[in-house]
Amino acid sequence: MSNNSTLDRNTLTGLFLMGLILVLYSLWFPSNNPDTKENTKGQTRDTTSSEKDSTGITLLQDRNPNPGETNTPETPIDSATLSSPFARHLQGVDETFTLRNPNLELTFSSKGGALQQARILGYKTYGGDSLELFSANSQRMSYAMITGEKVWNSSQLYFQSVQSKDSSSLTLQIDFGQNSSGENRQIIHRYRLDSSGYRMKFSVQFVNMEDLIRNDYTTMEWACNAPAQERDINEERRLMEIYYRFPGEDPDYMSMSSPNQEDLNNNLEWISYRQKFFCAVLGAEDHFDRAKIKGEASTQPGQTGNYRAELTLDHRANATKPFGMWMYLGPNHFQTLKAQESGLEKQIPLGWGIFGWVNRFIVIPVFNWLDSFQWNYGFIILILTLIIKIILFPLTYKSLISGAKMKVLKPEIDQLKEKFEKDPTRMQSEQMKLFQKAGVNPLGGCLPMLMQLPILIALFNFFPASIELRQQAFLWADDLSSYDSIADLPFSIPFYGAHVSLFTLLMTASTLLYTRMSNQMSGVTGQMKVMGYVMPLMFIPVLNSYSAALSYYYFLANMVSFGQQWIVRRFFINEDSLLRQIEENKKKPVKKSSFQQKMENLARKARESRSTAPNRKSKS
Repeated sequence: MSNNSTLDRNTLTGLFLMGLILVLYSLWFPSNNPDTKENTKGQTRDTTSSEKDSTGITLLQDRNPNPGETNTPETPIDSATLSSPFARHLQGVDETFTLRNPNLELTFSSKGGALQQARILGYKTYGGDSLELFSANSQRMSYAMITGEKVWNSSQLYFQSVQSKDSSSLTLQIDFGQNSSGENRQIIHRYRLDSSGYRMKFSVQFVNMEDLIRNDYTTMEWACNAPAQERDINEERRLMEIYYRFPGEDPDYMSMSSPNQEDLNNNLEWISYRQKFFCAVLGAEDHFDRAKIKGEASTQPGQTGNYRAELTLDHRANATKPFGMWMYLGPNHFQTLKAQESGLEKQIPLGWGIFGWVNRFIVIPVFNWLDSFQWNYGFIILILTLIIKIILFPLTYKSLISGAKMKVLKPEIDQLKEKFEKDPTRMQSEQMKLFQKAGVNPLGGCLPMLMQLPILIALFNFFPASIELRQQAFLWADDLSSYDSIADLPFSIPFYGAHVSLFTLLMTASTLLYTRMSNQMSGVTGQMKVMGYVMPLMFIPVLNSYSAALSYYYFLANMVSFGQQWIVRRFFINEDSLLRQIEENKKKPVKKSSFQQKMENLARKARESRSTAPNRKSKS
């Protein structure tokens, strides 16, 4: 048996292509969205407004953009305002009310009668504080009411609570007295929190308000300054996105990494402000007529992004029923979001196309099964790596066998190169004839490696997006969802950062060692040899600030590959036997495939056409 053979030139080419595609993927496809912004179906985005929107959608635009600041006019209240039925509700006691279940704690304010604070229980920020999606100083939800020549905003008015025996529900309302028919005029906000989970239902209702307000529809604003929650605030800002979904379609998104704005002119099912591991979603039981959304990454300390939406509600002053809505305020956990049955799980950046399918239908089920044993996540990643490498072993085995065959043929290939050194075309033709006679596929080492790309890139997306790894420690890494740092630098290196990730260095070192062994045994020289060393080094700045779990997985995968290669070369490959097999194959008649025969016929016809073509220079 021979244990001195290794990957051939084609296998090394496969490794290079895998690495190159992965690097390009990380640069060009940082999100999981398969749809381009220009080709989203079933919707219209433009900067023009319909006649309906020219009056309604702008009602909230002059308000203070900072949710933490009030918008009460500083000028004295005029007599017309004082005489309005709304005036006596401009003052009151700012009370707070709380709804709580095992997963979520929501605080509401009597001023505005709206949600003020959302705290997710069971999670902490990286600094150890209670995790809040937003607080009273960072979030605002209100709507406009038109009465005569004045526009009132719900955030200016004080609501009263209506006592209920149900501790999971809250009703806040304003009474405006009776109309001319003796009917009570009211604005009612109803909230109901599920007994568990992260979903709340709520509604807005105008009762007999048609003689006070003339809303043919209602414009509602939802704005927030999102707080930082994770270790790397720059990564949080990069990942902030606004997602939205039109009925019957896949969710689309708008990036907030730079100032951005869109007009969504079709019916809208829900809108979501997605952070790295948590999201705040506002949806309608029916739909929102349209929306204007805008957002950008924040430059303020402790803030990741500022977002704002103006939503058009089909809710009139004479509506006979409440306008129902719901909110999801919780983690970006795949199963939890999927259970909402609204397509919310598609916000998680698991990769587009086949890469997302691999994660959804293979990686996540296997990971969840391993998670059920409640092992340390470092051990779970180890077992996951072994399972993946065992599943892919047939492809690896074919690649190693092909590499061994190419090594056996290397002396004859070198002779052809020397013989036809001045005729590359003839040399390639003779090489193909040699491969056909020997029964060797020159791409046999490369194609099996390329077939592993879907899993490779799927895991590239899975580990950084897995909330299960958030703040989970393993060895020196205190948070597998973020980078592991063994040294914080006093300065930042361009494209690298201000820290040193040990898992990234281990992954790079193991890849370089693997490449060195391959080069020594296969005799690869020139550009291919250089590529084998350059690609692992290119990964250092890419992975230094990525999830430690990802670099840890790549390191484990390299070590398992070492073991698989040694076992196959030591116990399954006999180069003398392969040489005898190749010599036997040469004695057999070459069986050409229909494709090969077709290509040869085309080449022959091309040569014949060139030989029979008239010489243009001979024409008079």
